[in-house]
This record gives sequence, C-alpha cells and structure tokens, in this order.
Amino acid sequence: MAWAKIFVLSIGALLSGAFLIGPVAAAAPRSEIRFAISPLFPPYESRNAQGQLVGLNIELGNALCAQLDVRCIWVDQVFTHSIAALESRRFDAIMGMASTPQRRQLIDFTDDLYPLTTHLVARRYSGLMPTVRALKGKRVGVLTGSNREAFALAQWAPAGVIIKSFWLNDQLIRSLVAGDIDATLQGTAEIRQELLDTEQGQPFDFVGPPVTGQQMGTAVAIGVRKSDRELRSDLNRALEQLKQSGEHQRILRGYLQEELDIAAAQPGDGPRFYPSELTLPFSEAVRVGDTLYISSISGLDIRGNPVKGGTGAQMKQVMKNLHDLLERHHSSLDRVVKCTLMLADLDDLALVNEVYLGYFARSRLPARSVLAVRRLPRSARVALDCVALIEEYHEPQALAPGN
Repeated sequence: MAWAKIFVLSIGALLSGAFLIGPVAAAAPRSEIRFAISPLFPPYESRNAQGQLVGLNIELGNALCAQLDVRCIWVDQVFTHSIAALESRRFDAIMGMASTPQRRQLIDFTDDLYPLTTHLVARRYSGLMPTVRALKGKRVGVLTGSNREAFALAQWAPAGVIIKSFWLNDQLIRSLVAGDIDATLQGTAEIRQELLDTEQGQPFDFVGPPVTGQQMGTAVAIGVRKSDRELRSDLNRALEQLKQSGEHQRILRGYLQEELDIAAAQPGDGPRFYPSELTLPFSEAVRVGDTLYISSISGLDIRGNPVKGGTGAQMKQVMKNLHDLLERHHSSLDRVVKCTLMLADLDDLALVNEVYLGYFARSRLPARSVLAVRRLPRSARVALDCVALIEEYHEPQALAPGN
C-alpha cells in the first residue's frame, strides 16, 4: 500500500509539473524579425552618407514590422550566400529577392512585393537587341548570383553570347561606360538611378522590349524557410493590410513611379501577354483574369533541340517544362483544367499517357484532346498546350484593417 501511495503521488507531481511547465514551454510571441539585406543596390537597399539604411526594401520591411508590432533587425549579408545563411538561421527572412522557380525549390516566398522588369541596356544606336542573334559574340554584364545571371548563362551563353559576371553593380556600370562590356541586363529603377539619369549615362538607353524567361522570375518577394509557415503567413497578412490601407502603394510610388504608371495604363481586366524567346512570334502564355492560356510546349533542350531518348524522354521534358512554366506564373499542375496533346505518331499514345499520368492526380485529371499531326516544329515527337487557373492569395475578411 505504501508503494501504491508513492506511485500515485509521483504521478500527481508529474501532472502538476506539466501544467506548470506548459505555459513556459509555449512559444513566446514574436518580438522581432531579422531581415537579410545587401545594402549595395540603390534604390532598393543602400546606406546614405550618414550610414543609415535607406531604400524601397527598407521602407517596406519597416512598414511590415510596424503592422505586426515587431522590431525590424537588418542583417548585412552577401547576396550570393543568402539562401544558405537563411537555412543556417543567421536571420529569419531575405528581404527583396526575385521568386524564381529555381529558388522556390529551396525556400518559400511571400506574396509579391512589387513587379520585376528587366531590360537590356546598351549604347544608343548600337543595333543591339535582347536576342541571341544580335548578341552572339557580344559581352553582356550581369551580377554574380542574380536571377539575370542565371537567365543569361542558361539562355544566351550556349548560343555564343559572352557573359561577364560582377560582384558589385558599380563595377558593372564602370565596365559598361568604359566599353569593357557591350551591354548589361538590369532592372528599370536601379539602372535609371545609377546610370541612365546621370551625365555619363546619356549615351545609353534600354534597347528592345523587356527580357523575360524561366530563370528571371516576374516579381520580388520575401524569402523564408520552408519550415517557417507561420512567419510567411504573418508577413502575407501584414502585406495585405498595407495594400488595403494604401501604404503599400504610397511606398512603391516613391521608387517605381515609371513601372506603376506603365501598369496603370494597361486595362486592369484586359489580357496580359508574357513573351517567349524574343525570336519567336508568340507569347509563352497569355493571362485573362484568373485563366492562363499556355502555348504549345515541346520536349526541347536548352539549345532548342528535341531531347534524346525518343518520345518518352521528350514527354518527360514536356511535363517538366509545363511544371516550371506554371510555377513561374503562380499556378501549378493541379490547377490545369484543359490540355491538347499533339502526336506525330498515334502509336506513341500509350507511352505518352504513362508519362502524362505520372504528373496529374487521378482525381484531378484535366479535360484533354488528342490530335495526330503530320509534323511538329523542330521534328519533335510530342507537344502539349494547356489552360490553367492562377493561384491567388486572399486573406480572410476578418483580417482586413478595421474589421
């Protein structure tokens, strides 16, 4: 009986201790957010003459922290190592990073902070255009580790364009002015402030239409660890509240007036066109409302040739290309509603179906048509075009300011 009493008392003590320890062990409310920045890129993030942090990303970060009632801590970080440093928990988030499909495989991103527009910049009347034909043998400057470097190395370098990488933007611009490189890939706001609106920049201008591509991304967001879903949700909620109050637009207009004016001139509910390679006479996709219409995708390699291995290998490449394109346009395979499959040989249909069904859930198979065609471009064996819905982020109404 004595042993029984001791056992009961021990269990009671453990339970009492658990109730006492529980509140202490619970996660404390967030009091700060540590943002990584590389303060060498005005007008996004830099230091003024007094050493104070200034720029679009700094203002947006401070506004988000104020909305969440937490303290912003800014951590200087070499941009090229920022994802590795995020994973090692040197900070909580990366402020202002292009959300490309390659980076989304490693980390998560918040909703878009602002659009990303890239141009080729060269001397006026140079005759250069952002095409591999015009740039073959030319030297194009990019920033090391940037999305523009990834694009140029993947799309242009294999075709004979000489890609020169620089650690700092001012080094790149000095090389352009000195004639050591022929052109550079740059964002509209950054190159205007650093070169085009200066006296030494008068011989230079944007040449050709904006440059787009899989490795480029279309917008800037905040990078967070995949495990930090709560932080991502908090930042998205705060961003939506800034948009509702008009503060987000006010901050953007101080830095991206030209881009916003161009966007405002477009009909809000009209189609949005996303060009493919500039040598091709069609867009890779067109968005109308929340619907994305995708041009035919073939199983081509980086040089535009069908991948080796026959129809099955080409179909795998088709599906990979479709997956990447959907991610680039904020959609996914489970948002595809209709596809048209084109085959050079209907006898390949069973093989193609086997690959195709490996990418779609059986409960969410898109509607589909199959066409037998005499010939496909570049002697491809299979091609696919699709229609998909865009994923949009919507906060519950209860989270809107004033509710």
